[in-house]
Amino acid sequence: MNLEEYKNNAIQRLNKTIESNPKEKMYYACMGLIEETGEIIAELRKPLFKGNFHEKTLDINEIKKELGDLMWYIALICKSEDIDMNKFDFQEKNHDVSGRESLIEISIKIGQDSGKIVEEYQKVYKDNIDKSELIKKIELQYSNICELVKGLNLTVDEILSENIRKINSRYNEKGEAIKSEGYEK
Repeated sequence: MNLEEYKNNAIQRLNKTIESNPKEKMYYACMGLIEETGEIIAELRKPLFKGNFHEKTLDINEIKKELGDLMWYIALICKSEDIDMNKFDFQEKNHDVSGRESLIEISIKIGQDSGKIVEEYQKVYKDNIDKSELIKKIELQYSNICELVKGLNLTVDEILSENIRKINSRYNEKGEAIKSEGYEK
C-alpha cells in the first residue's frame, strides 16, 4: 500500500466533529502525535531497561500497533495540509538499528522529531506560513520510523495494514465508535 493510499483510507473514519473544525483537527493531531510517540517509547524503554522495576519483553506486535497510530496522526496532518505522502523518500542511514543502543537512539530521535513536527504544524496553522519546513520534518520522521521498522524486522506495509484493520474494527464510515462487548460510548 502506498502512503497516499494509506492516508486516504485511514483518515476517512475520522470523527466528523473534528474533521469539520480545522482548529480542533490541528489540536487533535498535535496531541495524538505526541501521545503515540510516548507510547512507542514506553514499549521500547521498558524491555531495554530491565531490572529498573520493569520485567517486560519486547512486544513487537504492540510496537507495530503504536507505530501505526503514529503514522495515522502523521497522515492526519498531511491530509489537513494537503501534503502528498508519496513524495516521502526513505533515506537509509547505513547503520545497524538492531542493537540496544541503536534502538534507544532512534527512539529518542522519534520523540524529538515529533515535537518538532508539532511546533512547525502549529506555525503553519496559526501563522499561515509556508509548509515546506513541516514537510521536511515529517519526511525526516518517516525516515526515523522506517529505520526503527527495519531494526525490528518489520515492514512499513505491515504497520499501515494493521492500523487500517484496527481503525475499521473500531469506527464506522461516519467516524462513530462501533459498540462491542465491554465498550460503552
